Amino acid sequence: MKRVLTTCLIIAAAQAFVSSGNAQTPYPNRPISLVVPFAAGGPNDVMSRIVSEHMSRTLGQPIIIENVAGAGGTTGSGRVAQAQPDGYTLVSGHVGTHAAAPALYPNLRYDPVKDFTPVSVVAETPIVIAAKRDFPASSLQGFVDIARQRGAALTLGHAGVGSISHISCLLLMTTLNLKPTELPYRGSAPAMTDLVAGQYDVTCALLVDALPFVSGDHLRFLAVSASARVPQLPATPTAAEANLPQFVASSWFAFYLPRSTPADIRDRLASAVNAALNDSTVRTRLEAAGLILPTPDQRGPDALARRMVEEISKWKDIITKANVQLN
Repeated sequence: MKRVLTTCLIIAAAQAFVSSGNAQTPYPNRPISLVVPFAAGGPNDVMSRIVSEHMSRTLGQPIIIENVAGAGGTTGSGRVAQAQPDGYTLVSGHVGTHAAAPALYPNLRYDPVKDFTPVSVVAETPIVIAAKRDFPASSLQGFVDIARQRGAALTLGHAGVGSISHISCLLLMTTLNLKPTELPYRGSAPAMTDLVAGQYDVTCALLVDALPFVSGDHLRFLAVSASARVPQLPATPTAAEANLPQFVASSWFAFYLPRSTPADIRDRLASAVNAALNDSTVRTRLEAAGLILPTPDQRGPDALARRMVEEISKWKDIITKANVQLN
C-alpha cells in the first residue's frame, strides 16, 4: 500500500512540474529593448526616453533605449525587422523610416508594412518654413514671389538627402513649382546654424529643431504645417492660412514590433503607450520639446496601420517626381 501511495505521489508531483513548466509566464518578465534608429539627443530619442520611462512603470519592467544610427534610420529599423517577435524588441520609427524609405531606398532590406507589427503613433512635430533673418520678405507669399524671380539662385538647405527636412522641402518646392539650389548638410544642427548665420536662404525645419532660435531676431518663420497655430510660434500662420493648404507634412514618431508578434503583447504595449500619453507630466514634457500628441482616435495599431498606407503612397509620389533615390 505504501508503495502504491508513494508511486501516486511521485506521478502527481511530476504532473505538477510539467504543468508549471508549460504555463506561460506573464508578459513582460524581463527588460524590453527600444531601438531608436538615430543618434542620442535628437527628437526621436528625446520622445522615446520620455514615453518609455512611463511605459516601464506601467509594464513593471525597464525599457532600455538602444541608439542604432545609420542610413537615415533604416539600419536600426532593419535590425528590429529581423528580431524575435516576442515583444522584447521594439523600434521607434518615423515618417522617414516607415513611409518615405521604400521610395528613397531601392534596396531597402525591409518592408515597413509586411515586416512590422504597428503599435501606436506616439507624437509628431510639424514642419516650419524658415528663412534667414535678412531675407527680403516676411510672408510666405512674399517669399514665393522673390523665389520665382531668383530661380536657381535661391538656396535651400536641409539636414541631408533623405532627411525629414529634405523630403518636406521636396513637397514644398514641388507644390510651388520652384527649383532652388540645394545645400545638403550632415544633420539638422549644422543646417540651422548656417541658416542663422545667413549662409543660405530657406529651409524646412522640424519645429523641435527650430525652437532654440525662436526667441530673438534669428530667423523669419513664414508658415508652419500644423492644423492650428503652435504655441511656440503664435504669430506664424499655418500653411493653410498662408494660402498653401497643400503643404501638409510632419515628422510623426511611432513604435513598431517585428511581424508576427502576438496580438495580446502588441495590445499590452499599445495600452502602455496610451497610458503614458494620458499622463499630464508626460504631455507637458513632450509639448515643451515641440511635440504634438496624437488624439485618442489617432493612437493604437489600427490607426497607425491606416496612416502608414496613406503616407507611403503620398511620399512615393513626391519622391518619384523629384527623381531622388539613395543606395
